[in-house]
Amino acid sequence: MPSWNIHLEAGERLAGKLKLSGKKRKAFLLGCLLPDINNGYINKVKVEKPHEQTHYAFDQKSSLNFYAENKPEIDHLNPIYLGYLFHLYTDGYFNYDFYRTIKHHKLGEGLDREAKREIKHHDFWVYDTNFHHRLGIEQNEAKEYAALASQIPATDITAEDILDVERILSDNALNDAMRGQPYLFYTEARLDRLLDDMIASFSKDYLGDRYA
Repeated sequence: MPSWNIHLEAGERLAGKLKLSGKKRKAFLLGCLLPDINNGYINKVKVEKPHEQTHYAFDQKSSLNFYAENKPEIDHLNPIYLGYLFHLYTDGYFNYDFYRTIKHHKLGEGLDREAKREIKHHDFWVYDTNFHHRLGIEQNEAKEYAALASQIPATDITAEDILDVERILSDNALNDAMRGQPYLFYTEARLDRLLDDMIASFSKDYLGDRYA
C-alpha cells in the first residue's frame, strides 16, 4: 500500500484543487490516514481493528463499499468522509497498477505474490522519501478531530492517537533507510504520473464538475 507521505501528498494536491482550507483541510487530511490508524501498523493505538474492517475490504472494491454506505456525506463533500474514501481509492489504484503491470513484465516472472509485494513496498517507500507532510492538528484541537473521526463506524481513535500520528509525521523517519535507494520496478517519473492519474480518476468518479 502507499505510505502515509504518499497518501498526504495526494491529499494535499486534491485539497488544493478543491480549495479546502482551515478545519476542512485538516479533517480531509486526517481522513486520508484514518483507514490505517486503527490497524496499529505504525502507531500503537488503544483500539486495534483488522485491515478488512478499516478498509471495507469485502465483496467489492473497498472504495465502492465505503461510498455505498456513506454516499450522502461524500456527495456533500464532508471532508473526513471524503478523505477516508480517497485513501481507499488510492490504495486500490496503486495496487491495481502495480500487479497489472508487473504481470506482463520480465521482473515478475517466476515470483510469488509475496515477492512481488516486497518489490511494490520497496518502490513505494523509496518514493515516500520525496515528501514530508503533517496534518497540522495542534494539541488543543486533537479532541475535536477525534470526535469528527468517530462519525465513521470503522474508526475508533483518541486525541492521543492523533497527536502520536503528528509526532510520527513530524519525525519523518518511517522510511529513512530507503532514502537514495534505486527503484526496482517503477521510475520516479512513472510514480509521479501514477499519482496525478489517480487523482484525476478519483475526481472523475466521485467529484464530477466540482473538481477544477
